[in-house]
Amino acid sequence: MKQYSVASQLILVGKAWEIRHQLKQLSKQNSASGTSYKSVSTLGEYLENRRPVSR
Repeated sequence: MKQYSVASQLILVGKAWEIRHQLKQLSKQNSASGTSYKSVSTLGEYLENRRPVSR
């Protein structure tokens, strides 16, 4: 992780990593359950391609 002198930038870099990590985990879960998405590289692509979850 790149370190910046401003704390708010450190938090943003950490959040970006956390979101990317969560997307990878979701992708693994979906492929294990038989639901596969195309390779998702951004949050926007994931949100565009995901199916609504019925609760």
